[in-house]
Amino acid sequence: MPGQSKFSSLTCPLLLGALLATGGCKETSKPAPPPPPEVIVQTLAGQTTPLMVDLVAEVKAYREVDIYPRISGQLIRQSFKPGQKVKEGELLFSIDPRAYDEAIIDAQAKLAEAESVLARARQDVARYKPLLPDNAIPRQTYDQAVAYEQQNTAVAQARRAGLEKARLDRSYADVRSPISGQIGLQKIEVGALATAGQTVLATVSTLDPVVAYFSIPEVDYISFAKRFQAQKRESKAPIDLILADGSTYAQSGQLDFTDRALNPATGTLTLRAVFPNPDGLLRPGMNTRVRIVHEVAQNALLVPQKAVTELLGKQFASVVLAGDKIEQRPIRTGARIGELWLVEEGLKAGERIVVEGLQKARPGTVVKPLDAATAGKP
Repeated sequence: MPGQSKFSSLTCPLLLGALLATGGCKETSKPAPPPPPEVIVQTLAGQTTPLMVDLVAEVKAYREVDIYPRISGQLIRQSFKPGQKVKEGELLFSIDPRAYDEAIIDAQAKLAEAESVLARARQDVARYKPLLPDNAIPRQTYDQAVAYEQQNTAVAQARRAGLEKARLDRSYADVRSPISGQIGLQKIEVGALATAGQTVLATVSTLDPVVAYFSIPEVDYISFAKRFQAQKRESKAPIDLILADGSTYAQSGQLDFTDRALNPATGTLTLRAVFPNPDGLLRPGMNTRVRIVHEVAQNALLVPQKAVTELLGKQFASVVLAGDKIEQRPIRTGARIGELWLVEEGLKAGERIVVEGLQKARPGTVVKPLDAATAGKP
């Protein structure tokens, strides 16, 4: 019918428009790509850097002497206060001298007796000698007198040596300090028996200067030695002492001893440095560290240790290339300076490396780099 045909032709376009308006026919859209991950980067720049090494060290007295008595006897006096400073030759202890005084008297008596006998023997020789040309006495009598004189001369010399020894022993009853320094606590009390060469009475230490002993591995020793030989110089760089609280001792030291051989058990070489100690801050037994500056590197590249990864014994750094794309590059590091590595190969000044967010910086990934100098600042 003509009316129905007109209605149908008008209704279909209207229905189609309604369907489109209500979303009855939708087109599929693709999701937006995620934003690139943010990482913290550092731009490398060459700088003048002292190359140093920190080594565990132990402070000891420059000289330390255990005081032993040279004679045996009862200790009757102590002439110092523990911990005080003493001078060389100062009286420290006294040992009962009575037995040694009696020994001197006995030695003097024996010497007097020997000298008396010797005097008579000399008189006999002097009396017999003029009689020999006239054969007034037998030659044998004269020879016996000469031999007796020589014998008593030797006896007198022995008695004289015995007297000197008795006097020397008596002098050892006064125990004196062999060096100047600070004395520790007495090891034996007054009234106790001291045995010659066995009983330690006290210990005296020189505390200005002091020394610090430390050891370096064989590999480091070879490296240092080659470097100094190549530069044709000796190792006279100042040595710093790092105390237990992390502070640096005010005065630098100088290396004064290198052991003749490596310790076969540890493979290390022992060295010693001398430090002034005018204020007495350093004490024997302190566990410290020595810091040795062995070279000053020019245009050195330093990277944080956390920016370096290790895989199968090799080291890598994540470098941000043009277009902010990540490249994992093998590098070779040298000395460690605090929390930094000195880069010897693999990187150059002006390049950017990832220092935070390494887990997001996979090779080939495009990242959003944030400069470490400004990251986190408002």
